[in-house]
Amino acid sequence: MSQRVYNNGRGLTVRVDIDTCTACQLCYDRLPQIFVDRGDGIPLVMAKVPPERVYEDLLQIAEDCPSSSIILNWTG
Repeated sequence: MSQRVYNNGRGLTVRVDIDTCTACQLCYDRLPQIFVDRGDGIPLVMAKVPPERVYEDLLQIAEDCPSSSIILNWTG
């Protein structure tokens, strides 16, 4: 089951598929201002608008995720 985490009003929606996540810690190790450990290794996305300067990092983390569980949707 996926969780919708935030939509920054500019067409970026980020979610983590907690069913496929392997708890590798990549996302919250590399971008702790966006991703946090929910206590069992599975990441949660903090419900705040990320600064635009981390967009490139978000794209890289989504690409590097070994289970493809970080999902970015760009609209508009």
